[in-house]
Amino acid sequence: MHEIAIRMTRRNHNAFVHLLGALESQGFDIGDLLVTKDFSEILRANPKVVLYSFFTEEIWDVEKEIEILREKTNALLVAGGHHATAMPKHTLKMGFDIAAVGEGEELTFQLLTALKKNNFKLTKDLMEIKGLAFYLNENFVFTGFAKVEDFTKFPPFAESSHLIAPIEISRGCPFGCYYCQTPYTKGFRMRHRPIDQIVKYSRRMRDIRYITPNAFAYGSPGATLKLDKLEALLRALQPLRKEGRRLFYGTFPSEVRPEFIKPETLELLLKYADNRRLAIGAQSGDNELLKAMHRLHTTEDVKQAIEYMLEYDIEPVVDFIVGLPNENEENQRKSIEFMKWIIQKGGKVRAHYFMPLPGTPWARCKPSPLSEEMKKFLGRMAAKGYIEGSWGVQIELSRKLQRLIEEFYEESPSYVGEVKKIC
Repeated sequence: MHEIAIRMTRRNHNAFVHLLGALESQGFDIGDLLVTKDFSEILRANPKVVLYSFFTEEIWDVEKEIEILREKTNALLVAGGHHATAMPKHTLKMGFDIAAVGEGEELTFQLLTALKKNNFKLTKDLMEIKGLAFYLNENFVFTGFAKVEDFTKFPPFAESSHLIAPIEISRGCPFGCYYCQTPYTKGFRMRHRPIDQIVKYSRRMRDIRYITPNAFAYGSPGATLKLDKLEALLRALQPLRKEGRRLFYGTFPSEVRPEFIKPETLELLLKYADNRRLAIGAQSGDNELLKAMHRLHTTEDVKQAIEYMLEYDIEPVVDFIVGLPNENEENQRKSIEFMKWIIQKGGKVRAHYFMPLPGTPWARCKPSPLSEEMKKFLGRMAAKGYIEGSWGVQIELSRKLQRLIEEFYEESPSYVGEVKKIC
């Protein structure tokens, strides 16, 4: 009978696949784990520990499962992921016994090892493990933010498992956009997996995909282009393409910042990769809003990137966030005009509605309502297939997040220290 279960979902699949690799490489027998996307299987197994990982947007679904686990099992419930890192006290309030705060490769191994030794009880021994929040004798304990100095010492998936996922080749982001959790949970300096490792583990994939906040920044601290290192990586992957594998670089689940799109980077893409589309973030058609959200690029940078992509016959897939804090009808009109220009040029737009996320400088900022002009434009273009995205669903979700943060706001731990409070 399995004593430890992992609650896998479509959204946490990548994180847990990587975590299994990290656990195995540290000597943990992952054969002892029940890894399943079937919640009923966990209930039947009645384990002593259940591990979760989730985003803040998922907490309402997770709460329903936690209530059932509390009723039908005596399992110790452990949560990791962005929400547990940003709001550990709220995570415990949801019904979890332990919140894992920060990067999980080492803390999860240490936690599971300690729990197995002490018969899966909460004891003072856990206070020695960095990255845990829990209540001990009704006193709140927080042992600090867990950082992993070198995430590349852990493989992206376990050798003994058939589970694979896109490989995280870079971690961290130096730009610090105010709506994004990544730099505040992963740090402001990019760290990169070495080329030989990337090639080794890419052999297990038929379609090769990677996780990175800025694919063309490979090999650099993050804000500069290191063309030689980027080319070295892409060139090293060519034997795998000759074996029949396809390489998708700079597209889902990755993206590329617009100022990194240049003729020389696009020529590398054409020469070494199979995708003929790139995902880039514009986020707004108004330079004042781009400055306000700390994007550190302009609309002109985005236009130039799109012109370059079209020149090289690469389809631009451009992300926008609508309903940004303090966004007025004129700001939205500029975004509409920019989206029209992209569509007329032959690009695709992905629209998202602003969601205040805990652990970011904009966590307490209020989304702005969409103008009638914006609503009609998005609906009309979506019907014609020019715009994709889930902005409609995200409007109600954004309201729920705002109410959550207003009711349960807590100072968020962060990789980089105190998070700015913009609103």
